[in-house]
This record gives sequence, C-alpha cells and structure tokens, in this order.
Amino acid sequence: MLLAIDTATTRASIALHDGRTLRSECTWEAVNRHTTTLAGRIAQMLEDSNLTPAALKGVAVCIGPGSYTGVRIGVALAKGMAIARQLPLIGIPTLDILAAAQPADERPLYAVFAAGRQRVGFARYRWNEGRWHIETEVMMGTWAELFAQIDAPALLVGEIEPANLPAHTQVVLPSPALHLRRAGFLADLAWARLRAGQADDPTTLQPLYAR
Repeated sequence: MLLAIDTATTRASIALHDGRTLRSECTWEAVNRHTTTLAGRIAQMLEDSNLTPAALKGVAVCIGPGSYTGVRIGVALAKGMAIARQLPLIGIPTLDILAAAQPADERPLYAVFAAGRQRVGFARYRWNEGRWHIETEVMMGTWAELFAQIDAPALLVGEIEPANLPAHTQVVLPSPALHLRRAGFLADLAWARLRAGQADDPTTLQPLYAR
C-alpha cells in the first residue's frame, strides 16, 4: 500500500493506492491548516480502510513548487515516515500531478498554481507517447505574462479564478473536476516510478520552491 501526500497549495490531498486500485482519497481546503489537519486525516483514512501504518510499503509526496509552508509540511511528514519505517519515498512536482489527470489532446497544456500576490506558477506540457511531457521550466509571473505566451489554442488547467481570465482568449478550460489536483494521480505517478526502481533518497530529497 502506498500513501500519497500533497500539501503544496491551499487544497491538500491524500490517497491510498495498492498498485492496482485507488483504495481511498481525500481532498480538502487546508488553507493555513496543513499542520493541524494532515496527520489526523491520514490516520482517519487508514482507520477507515481497516489499515495500520504497518501496511504501508511506500510514500509519495508532492515536492512543489507552491506555498512555502504547505510544501515544507508535506515533504517533512513524508520524509519522516519514510525514514522511520524504512519505506521507499517518491517525490513528484506539483504541475506533473495536475497534468497527469488531463485526457489526451493535440493542443499544448498550460498547468498552473496560484502563487499569491496576483502571481501564478505555470509550465507548458505536450501530449506524446501516451502521456503529457513538460516542455518548459516552471515559470513565475503575472496572469498577463502567462497569457502573453499563449498565441495559439491551448488548454489551461489548475488554480484559476474566473476574474483572471481575459476576454477573447484562445485558452480552453477543461471541465471543473479536472482543475482539482488529486493525490490519486500523484499515487499513479509514484507507482510507475517505484516499478522502475526510481525511489528517492529520503535523507536528501528537497522541496522545490517557487522563485
């Protein structure tokens, strides 16, 4: 059983995945309550699934970028569990999790997260060989700076407020459910890396912070 933890932004998400099936998933508005809600939600999910921490065979965590405090809380807990129980640890970037949930499309995909102070973090992805591949580094800027880069029809997904969307844009928004970053997709990505023998060293894994 693998536990997936994502606390990178105001919405937190956790999941249990046995390698074949997503057994349980919970996403909630954590805002500034990551510290007070995360451990309790994990304990409750394990109990509801009739499992104990001894059943865990791996831990996956979103390593950012995102909220400085949010990323740090999730990574610290995941590293602590991996070290204490000698479990493999897999770190996955924020926007890779969001992109993994999107269906195939020939148009480029811009995945975004809110970075505060009217700023946004974003990266462009392209569908190839059955999955989304990142084409750019994660960039930070204003919404206007993001939209200035989009000169052809493109998908836009993530933490988007309608007020930030300009009129007459070439941006296409997927359905609302696809904008929610879910730990179930983090777990899917982590299992793929585990099967390939690509676990991270829990003593050296570092968060990725927005700059």
